[in-house]
Amino acid sequence: MTPRPLTSRRADLVEWMDRSDCDPVKLHNTYRYFPVINRLISGWGAVYRRFIRPQLRTGQHYHLLDVGSGGGDITTNIHAWAAGDGFRLAVTGVDPDPRAHEYALAGLRSRNKDASPATLTFLQADTGQLRREGKTFDFVTCNHVLHHLDNEEIPGFLDDLAALAVRRVVCSDIERSAIGYVLFSVATWPLFPNSFIRADGLISIRKSFRVDELRAILPPGWRVIRQFPFRLLLIFDNHHAVNRENI
Repeated sequence: MTPRPLTSRRADLVEWMDRSDCDPVKLHNTYRYFPVINRLISGWGAVYRRFIRPQLRTGQHYHLLDVGSGGGDITTNIHAWAAGDGFRLAVTGVDPDPRAHEYALAGLRSRNKDASPATLTFLQADTGQLRREGKTFDFVTCNHVLHHLDNEEIPGFLDDLAALAVRRVVCSDIERSAIGYVLFSVATWPLFPNSFIRADGLISIRKSFRVDELRAILPPGWRVIRQFPFRLLLIFDNHHAVNRENI
């Protein structure tokens, strides 16, 4: 059943996979199912084509940071899409969770048994650490990170992202919706066994924002765009380097 009401964000809830003592088998299966969920729901192919690819130029070198890379599927896909389009885009995925980091590294090794591509890497780190080290990247992306944060934490996190990006930041997350909650509950009920996909997905919806809530706490320079289905994109453009004709 749909929790009533869904009018208030439940930032106090904790997803099962974020617990240090969660079932390791279910956690592994959750990472394993992420590519399916992200392909069906997150829409990063469309995000790449609209907000990243138009900023790339043949023959130039670029570097993208994917924050909260989890199991690494979106990080890997962005790298592959850019390479397939003939662009030189190095991609680094970062996640502070050692379990996610190890899973992403294992996946990278299994896909590239002879040698991992030098332009695709994973680090166990957070945005504050990278910022203190003076790192910068042409693009910064993140998927399903914002709803994990308290309202008070979000301005500082977005400030880190903006400081790390030379060109553009693109954050994607869930838009809280009763309809979306019901559809996700029904669609995932018989699927993704022995994992946290369904339970954590429903918690994530309850923890996520509505567009007006997010706009109310955004620092200057950020904007929110709705994306189908039940998605919110946060965009920040740094300096004059962005081609605004493709926004």
